[in-house]
Amino acid sequence: MDLLASAGPFGISPSTDQLIVINLAAILVGTTFNSPQKVIKWGGVLIAVVTSTCAIWCQH
Repeated sequence: MDLLASAGPFGISPSTDQLIVINLAAILVGTTFNSPQKVIKWGGVLIAVVTSTCAIWCQH
């Protein structure tokens, strides 16, 4: 429950920060997935998955 009780900078709770990271990851996948270069396509997906997972589980 300490996630809901504490607030980060500017009064943003960690759960809101997690939603921001997930939304940014979705934007990253949306902009890179149609790339003809496989490095950019799968690199964007990989970065989005890693950052979303860390935002949900790592609680920094």
